[in-house]
Amino acid sequence: KVENMVKMLSLVVRGLCDKNGIVLKDSFSSNTPRHAKEDENVQSDEQKQHLEDDASKGSMDSSLDNSSSDSDYDSNDDESMSSHESNANNNANVAPQNDESQVKDKKFQEYLSMARLHACAALLHLSKQCCVSDILCSNNDLLQNLIAVTYEIDNPVHTRCIEILCQLTRFPTNNIKLSKREELVKALIKCGKSKNGEDRMWCMRTVQNLSSDASSKIVLATSSMLEMLSISAMRTEVEEQLSAVGAILNLSTEPGAIVPLTNTKNVVATLVHLAHTPNSSPDVCHMACEALATIGLWLQTLAAAGTVPEGMDATPLPTHVSTGWLRYQ
Repeated sequence: KVENMVKMLSLVVRGLCDKNGIVLKDSFSSNTPRHAKEDENVQSDEQKQHLEDDASKGSMDSSLDNSSSDSDYDSNDDESMSSHESNANNNANVAPQNDESQVKDKKFQEYLSMARLHACAALLHLSKQCCVSDILCSNNDLLQNLIAVTYEIDNPVHTRCIEILCQLTRFPTNNIKLSKREELVKALIKCGKSKNGEDRMWCMRTVQNLSSDASSKIVLATSSMLEMLSISAMRTEVEEQLSAVGAILNLSTEPGAIVPLTNTKNVVATLVHLAHTPNSSPDVCHMACEALATIGLWLQTLAAAGTVPEGMDATPLPTHVSTGWLRYQ
């Protein structure tokens, strides 16, 4: 029951409902809302019916013209005038119908927007409950719909969808499942560059929780993700900065992430700046120093694992001895 209810709510959040309020369960994989497609189909059917009526009417008119070939010129003029009058009457009748349909469409969009907000609020409440967190994260339809809505930047629902995903990452076993979703990682990178500070905050918190899982660190240690984290670490918003630096610290504990961390532009420079600037909070300064020390430790370990050429003394590396200026003789 919970799985079916969650699936229905996720479809409503994505806006996959028709004008009768019926959730279209077979259309969650489509990028275009199903109700829009149904409207197009209805319009095409109506146009087809109008064409068929016009064709039948035209054939009847042609038969009447052939049977009355002896009619004079004045009668033809009368018929043409009557046809123009009938067309004008038809156009006058169509205009009110179009206005009425536009009003119905506007009302439908208003009700649909409210339904999406209420369904999103219900899912947000459920995502904060540990007893159902694993069930929600195992629902593929829910995750697909939430990720799809995060790309609707102009829709206020998309911020709440990012928050729902963040709430799911609070349950540690969910991070293994979520980090394997490439579309989720791409959505986090895109929303992490948003102009909305709340969007960025929830994205940073989500990445921080995902990076706490050991198996997820290699997946997240990409240049695009690290660039986003370093940019957020330099912002003035406290919560966003804390989460971004915390995510970098989590990634620095993985040996396989050292090369991306040192190769990505401005990551190390950002940590050095945060560790020494007086404007950093104590927590940010502490985490930046820890990240730099961890990166240095891994680099020292890599240096100690270097191959010593034959004929040289196998002294522990690094030697910590200053050799001065080495010149080529």
